[in-house]
Amino acid sequence: MQIGDPITEKKVLDVLLQARDQRLYSAITDCGAGGLSSAVGEMGAETGVTVELAEVPRKYAGLQPWEVWISEAQERMVLAVPPQHLDRFLALCASEDVEATPIGRFSDDKHLKVTNHGATLVDLAMAFLHDGRPQRVLEAVWDAKTGNREPGTGVVGSQFAVPDLLLHLLAHPNIASKERIIRTYDHEVGGATVVKPLVGVQMDGPGDAAVLRPLPNLAIGLALGNGINPRYGRIDPYWMALAAVDEALRNIVAVGGDPTRTAILDNFCWGDPRRADRMAGLVRACAGCYDAALAFGTPFISGKDSLNNEYRTVDGERVAIPPTLLISALAHVPDVARCVTMDLKAAGNSLYLVGVTRAELRGSHLEALGVDVGNSALPQVDLATAPQVFATLHSAIMAGLLRSCHDLSEGGLAVGAAEMIIGGDLGLDLELATLGDELSSQEKLFSESPSRFLVEVAPEQAAAFEAQMHGVALTRLGTVTTTPELLIRDGKRALLRLSGDQLRQAWKSGLDGLEI
Repeated sequence: MQIGDPITEKKVLDVLLQARDQRLYSAITDCGAGGLSSAVGEMGAETGVTVELAEVPRKYAGLQPWEVWISEAQERMVLAVPPQHLDRFLALCASEDVEATPIGRFSDDKHLKVTNHGATLVDLAMAFLHDGRPQRVLEAVWDAKTGNREPGTGVVGSQFAVPDLLLHLLAHPNIASKERIIRTYDHEVGGATVVKPLVGVQMDGPGDAAVLRPLPNLAIGLALGNGINPRYGRIDPYWMALAAVDEALRNIVAVGGDPTRTAILDNFCWGDPRRADRMAGLVRACAGCYDAALAFGTPFISGKDSLNNEYRTVDGERVAIPPTLLISALAHVPDVARCVTMDLKAAGNSLYLVGVTRAELRGSHLEALGVDVGNSALPQVDLATAPQVFATLHSAIMAGLLRSCHDLSEGGLAVGAAEMIIGGDLGLDLELATLGDELSSQEKLFSESPSRFLVEVAPEQAAAFEAQMHGVALTRLGTVTTTPELLIRDGKRALLRLSGDQLRQAWKSGLDGLEI
């Protein structure tokens, strides 16, 4: 296994930044999958290149030439350094205690040549290397009727009251606090973290995204967020992909990231693509990525995949993992001083819902609890309106019109409101009748419709905020209260009343801490 060394990685990074600023190299790539074989082969595809393996530093003695060529040892980069800059580049590396070695030269013969102590091991035309092998043709067969419902936990059912449903959702492993994991890792390196993974009065509320300020003398920052929901992937990977992109963008928008200046990355974890149904799902997920990237104007700048994640049961049946796609987003933050967090800030402020709620409970975490959601739809992103929602809300945040903002994802509105209470140690008095009578109370509370936010606005900013959000679905739900509790009504019907302590206990302790 490749063993990473963060100290070496930091030294390499420092050297590369200095060499970049001094313009000492003309091309660079990481030495990842396939090691030198892919890094060198790709970099020299349009020219040609010769490599002498005897010059390549080795971590271990006795490696065969083929092992040196394809080793995926970590903390290595391949650079194209012009001859006139080589001495300066090597001196820079030596000054930072970074090992750097010339291993070959680019040529103009459009061949890949690899030698070892002068003996030729490889001599291939680049055209053959990159385009000569016939493309494998795989079969993909998609049947929408085969979309599976992910099995619920069975711990709850429709007979449970609404408050119990919310507490069980807060305790669900996908929603419950990740503080014990977050605290395991150092997220304060360099002291550049403006918005941290945990936020709020006690610094234990679930932040939507992190914001870094890499240059202390400048106000600009970087927001990092993620989106993932493999439950949707069991039903239709196309909508899962759209939902993952939408969620990643919601997270960065919620803290102040600019959705029009955002790049995204994909991380696929899938079954065996040689099986027609798995391949069909993968194709649909890729189509979702394509459509989302075009609609939101967010380029995919990198990514990775892990395929063939399957196992056999004792009966010999092949079982694949749920089709899973993680989307990571990196966004420009124009002014870190304008960033907001998800925790409630002051009693008397108004709480608004941004975006449209639909009857979309299929694949939801409510269904995961064992609740029958009937013929409810899978959450679907409206690519015609979502980009406008994000851009408009970002403008409102940059105008200083919001006190807090929280994206709605797993568990829907009820979970989002509860998390804002947990982070702010304040309460919420909400009226869902303002959402109309086309949806049931269950759908209003727990629908996972994408592209939605809960936002807190001070009374003196309400008029300006509503004007700023013109053209975007906006509903005033209620008020922030002094007493830490969640009170939700739907017309004359009181749906739930839970104290902040009850919400926090369920969210922090998980299923093991519930007493219902």
